[in-house]
Amino acid sequence: MTVGRDDWDVYWRQQNSVTKTYGKIASAYRNSIIPRSLIKTLNDYVAQNGRILHAGAGEGEVDINIATYWNLFSIDFSAQAISKHHFLHSSRLGVDRISQADIFELPFPSKCFDAVFNLGVMEHFTEIEIYKALEEMKRVIRVGGRIIIYWPPVWGLSVFVLRIAKWLLKLKPGEKIILHPPEINLFRSTRNLSKVMSAVGLTLEKCSFGIGDLFTHQIIVARRNY
Repeated sequence: MTVGRDDWDVYWRQQNSVTKTYGKIASAYRNSIIPRSLIKTLNDYVAQNGRILHAGAGEGEVDINIATYWNLFSIDFSAQAISKHHFLHSSRLGVDRISQADIFELPFPSKCFDAVFNLGVMEHFTEIEIYKALEEMKRVIRVGGRIIIYWPPVWGLSVFVLRIAKWLLKLKPGEKIILHPPEINLFRSTRNLSKVMSAVGLTLEKCSFGIGDLFTHQIIVARRNY
């Protein structure tokens, strides 16, 4: 099953119009926990003021923090998300640095970024789409540049929280709320990931899971070899 533009537009439209406890918790997480973890990871692999791309930025809640230290560009597939991103952040990030685009066809020349990152994106792709996304992200980073991915694993805390939230929502009649588009490929295996990275010309440098982001993501760093 492929997750399409309509799935993301419905998701972001509901985030903009429906106030839920889950939404508040998720927003607090994206605004406080994730930026600290992401900045630490970026600092380890990307020189400050380096040119980086957030490929799947959503509303850009982490982007203000990242743009303080790096030369940041942001794209997202969803028109709803990018509209909100522009409304919230274009005056500080620059309107020309936030655009609607497809991760499989990035509107940038080859080897123009030091790094590309995304958070909670890859789990929504099929196996074929994962290869395509990695190949396209690799294309736009320089040789020696990094792809940084925060990928929820099957054992991640957010997976268990979402299962509970979905169960509770089933008990409550009324509007059907989309907590997130389908997660069809949660992270499962470092060994398999290493093979995938190697197949597209990347070296897996880091694959960790821990308290830094409250046991939510497998934090992955891959280096472009050629």
